Amino acid sequence: MVRALLWCALAACAVITSIDARPARADEIERQQAEPALLFAQPLLAAIEAWLVLHFDLPSVDHPPRIELVPPSKIAALRYQGLLSNPRSENAPSGDAGAASRSDVVAIYSDATQTIYLPEGWTGTTAAELSVLVHEMVHHVQNVGGLKYQCPQEREKLAYMAQERWLGLFGHNLEADFELDAFSLLVKTRCLY
Repeated sequence: MVRALLWCALAACAVITSIDARPARADEIERQQAEPALLFAQPLLAAIEAWLVLHFDLPSVDHPPRIELVPPSKIAALRYQGLLSNPRSENAPSGDAGAASRSDVVAIYSDATQTIYLPEGWTGTTAAELSVLVHEMVHHVQNVGGLKYQCPQEREKLAYMAQERWLGLFGHNLEADFELDAFSLLVKTRCLY
């Protein structure tokens, strides 16, 4: 029942165009036209945020993150070359479209720009793809809500928990979809000092 309602809500999001309260800039309109997956991003983000607030006792935030579809190499550069405001933070557990292993980072959230970077070709049409967005939305809510953590890994714990629960709604899990086993999850979500 919950799964059917969730799919209905997501389907409704797919047919609604952006309902961002601020006027769209010309470059945003051009980007959305070039990237159809972004046309329903704002309603989808609102639905995911509502789900996170309901199930994880997170604060509601007053604005959604920006979404950018970028090459996997840019995502890797942001993650591994320290171009974010908090370069030590871990991010979504998924593989890039290239030859790298499936455990490589393919999405990342920037605290500084409040932007979720997703890989080019992301469509949001599978439970696994949407779970990556759920994971990064947790980071947006944590950032905008001013939530503090002892270490970057502790921040990841809730993001992975939400991602796993989201996947579970569709009969999936982190291990099957992202080759992320319990030990790896433990290492990624615990302060090790």
